[in-house]
Amino acid sequence: MKFSIVKKQVTDKELIRKVHNGDKESLNAIVRKYYDEIYRFCLYLTGQEMDSYDITQEVFLKFIRYVDSYQYKNLKGYLLMIARNACYDYFRHKKETTCIDEIAESGEEDSQIMRVENKMLLHQALIGLSPEQREVIILRIYEELKYTEIAKILGCNLSTVKSRYFQGIKKLDRLLEN
Repeated sequence: MKFSIVKKQVTDKELIRKVHNGDKESLNAIVRKYYDEIYRFCLYLTGQEMDSYDITQEVFLKFIRYVDSYQYKNLKGYLLMIARNACYDYFRHKKETTCIDEIAESGEEDSQIMRVENKMLLHQALIGLSPEQREVIILRIYEELKYTEIAKILGCNLSTVKSRYFQGIKKLDRLLEN
């Protein structure tokens, strides 16, 4: 007779409860669970790899500092909201346009160069959008959030989110055609 061990997925609510009860390992579990997604979000907003690592670290430091006051139902949304604000702070302090990832080193295969070029074109097109349109598109497509979740994160109404998304998609189409 075979027995299989099924590891139960701990919910965000359970992790937060454990953190509030002093369990530091649960705090580490939250960071491990969401680090890549928060980093990717910051990277799409800033276009800067190293700065995005720094911003992501800052997001989790802020979260850790204020975890005792956390009361939201959507932990990922809460972390994305902190990340959004941290990225806006980054732009306020930087006061310069963002750069695109560097081109792949010479000698790589053509298909890899094509992927890098396509990635660069998409990054350039995203940067061509307004910050409001860009963050809605990133949250909708890359983070796969629902419009209602995006509206809560951004603090605006649902119709505004949908409008920014559809206008942004139209503009992306125009930018990518050229």
